Amino acid sequence: MISRLRARLRARSESGYTLIESMIALSLLSVVVAAAFGVVSSMQRGSMLTTDRFTAEGEAQTIADRITKDLRSAVSTSATGAAFGSADVNDLSFYANLADPTGPTKLHAYLTLQAGTNVYLFHEDSTAPDTGGSIGNYSYNNNPTQTRIDGKYIDTTQPIFSYFDAKGNPIATPVIPANLASIDAVAINLRVRVTPISPVVVINTTVHIRNTDYNPNT
Repeated sequence: MISRLRARLRARSESGYTLIESMIALSLLSVVVAAAFGVVSSMQRGSMLTTDRFTAEGEAQTIADRITKDLRSAVSTSATGAAFGSADVNDLSFYANLADPTGPTKLHAYLTLQAGTNVYLFHEDSTAPDTGGSIGNYSYNNNPTQTRIDGKYIDTTQPIFSYFDAKGNPIATPVIPANLASIDAVAINLRVRVTPISPVVVINTTVHIRNTDYNPNT
């Protein structure tokens, strides 16, 4: 009797797992693998978003620092002129005292759409005055000779530039020529996003314009 029972147990142990047992094991294994894959994918997404944020912060800060510095050097080309040649939400031209004795440098900040993408690039070009100019009689027919800023990943869901007069009142955009001399401050709202699903990094700053006349000796 005992030997017969032992034979049965030995036969069952040698027969392996049943189909149902194998299916249950595979189902449990697939759940474990899916959970592990989800954790790894989540960690990878988190790492990518962190990297994108740092990239966007560096890009936004570089652009903001440069355009702020240049705006602080904005000067009028004459006692009756304005420091700005044009002013709109994403396009701005102004005259800056960059220690060029031949006259103020004309700077143009603007956006372009990168070909084949929906990514906007930020630029600031500089144009030297024509030779032979004098205070109140500067002209700018030369082509831009230097790109001072090349920035990437600009989010255009909100305007970059806003303008205010000396009393803090907003000036409608695009600013008409008669109101260019009234610009006392420029608010900068830089939004940078590396990819469509990356977090948006925002840098806001306001630059007060000195509204001084150009003087090559200062």
